[in-house]
Amino acid sequence: MILKGEISMKRILTTMLFAVCLFLCGTASVSAYSDYLGGDRNFLLCGGHMGIGWYVDKSSLVVQQYNPPVYRIAVNVLTVDDADTGNTTPRRVETEEFIYNWDERKMYKWSDAQSAWLYVPPVGSMAETGHHFAGEMAFYIAYHMKFYGGRKWRDPHTGRESSPNFSDHLYAVVDGSE
Repeated sequence: MILKGEISMKRILTTMLFAVCLFLCGTASVSAYSDYLGGDRNFLLCGGHMGIGWYVDKSSLVVQQYNPPVYRIAVNVLTVDDADTGNTTPRRVETEEFIYNWDERKMYKWSDAQSAWLYVPPVGSMAETGHHFAGEMAFYIAYHMKFYGGRKWRDPHTGRESSPNFSDHLYAVVDGSE
């Protein structure tokens, strides 16, 4: 005969075990992307989403304009499919160009498709800000200063203050590559 206390204790233990499993699975998926492509500290993880990893080629970075408060940087970004499962073969390498206005704290990315500079907001949906953060990483590599990071930004949709869509781990990857 099973007592009510035994049933509720089993439910509590089952629920706790389920929560621990969810936590461990979530943690594993976050750390699945290697910070350095193939262990090479020249190729720095700047973002990952749905198995695709984006890596900045630190050696390709070129400061095209240094005229404070305006900066212009170009850097190669490698797109790697299945990076979360250990693939290290890039599917594509693209040179991405960014313009930064320090006084306005606005970043723009060149779009070949639209032949225009597109504003890259610090907060918002992934569709608005992009799935990778090569512009922030490029600025940090070049000047060892955070552009959007380190402060709160007003989300245009909610009106609330939010941190940028990337974590401080982005800067730790750069610092670890030196």
